[in-house]
Amino acid sequence: MWVEKYRPKTIAEVIGNEDAKASFIDWMKSKRRKKAVLLYGPSGIGKTALVHAVAHDINYNVVEMNASDTRTKKIITKIAGPATSLISLDKFFRNIKGTLLLLDEIDGIYGREDRGGVSTIVKIIRESQIPIVLTANITDVQKLRPILRVSHSIKFRRVRTHLLLAFLSKICREEAINAEKQALEIIVQNSKGDVRSAINDLQILGEGKKFLRKEDVEHITSRNQGLDVYDTLRGMFAAKSSRDAKKILDSSLINYDTLLLTIHDNLPLRYRNPENLAAAYEILSKADIFRGRIGIEKWRLLTYVFDYLTQATVIASEEFQPFNFKYPPTKWILLAWTKNQRRQLNIICTRIGSKCHVSRRTAKMEILPFIKILLDRNREMTTQIKTWLKLDDEAMQYLRKRN
Repeated sequence: MWVEKYRPKTIAEVIGNEDAKASFIDWMKSKRRKKAVLLYGPSGIGKTALVHAVAHDINYNVVEMNASDTRTKKIITKIAGPATSLISLDKFFRNIKGTLLLLDEIDGIYGREDRGGVSTIVKIIRESQIPIVLTANITDVQKLRPILRVSHSIKFRRVRTHLLLAFLSKICREEAINAEKQALEIIVQNSKGDVRSAINDLQILGEGKKFLRKEDVEHITSRNQGLDVYDTLRGMFAAKSSRDAKKILDSSLINYDTLLLTIHDNLPLRYRNPENLAAAYEILSKADIFRGRIGIEKWRLLTYVFDYLTQATVIASEEFQPFNFKYPPTKWILLAWTKNQRRQLNIICTRIGSKCHVSRRTAKMEILPFIKILLDRNREMTTQIKTWLKLDDEAMQYLRKRN
């Protein structure tokens, strides 16, 4: 992939965000710095690439962990703990100045499986003997505030058009592609400052060709770089009318089901007047009704969902006061918290259904309560039931605690 082939190896090769680059380099070289730094901004603009380039230039080893993949307290401690407390042997055998820990996509942390993850990262930062670099696509995440308090933050912006155009031209020269300027301009405009996306588009359109003309790229549609959830909420709640809120919604990336849940959670924060709050929930309930009527085929009704959503956010628009948005939706958090419980229940009911030749629903509603009574009244039957259903200790523990 060209994104790997042309990934910057040195600081000089990283394009754009000169102020952010200088701030990060100063932080790395400072002896009185905070132990961690947060690099935040849109994806694909070179945050992670800069970390590796700086580490290369100042002779540092990078230990990388993607926080979106490894988020639990146990795994974070297992990987990050030793990295921040031990002096790397590379320092002696490879003449490396030091080691830094890179936690990528830190804003991917939320839900039950991440319980303890944020507090663990804060603890690791405070106790670390090496610099820690965190990256995030957004920073307006309430749960990350403990991390922000112990970190120095640096904002990254989308790469400017002329820089990205020059970079794509350089790649074309390396790949022996004679590209028209207008063709590259279309690719750049389509990427909207996302370097990774621009390189991927260029490879798809130009690889294996000697010429890349304007007509070769005119068919590509503009990449949807719409508003994220926070910009959407901020714009809709601050709108002066339903029409203005609808314009914000039309430019949003947020899924309409997610938006409905998120607006539901934020209405009490938006409306302090009980009458306004009641009116907003009344309107939102109509949006929910139409969402239910859509099912999987009546999508013509979606316009009514959008109309009611926008109306719910602009009641008493003249009284709007900025507030901290609540996200992710409470329903998501509850589902995440109960994910393991639902998994255990499904396993148990499947085993009961197999043994008793009934459906999982029948097992849950008619047989499981009886088994629960047996466990509560006769502890000696625990081993028999465990063996009969082939359940592990975790499943048995769930059964005992279940009401």
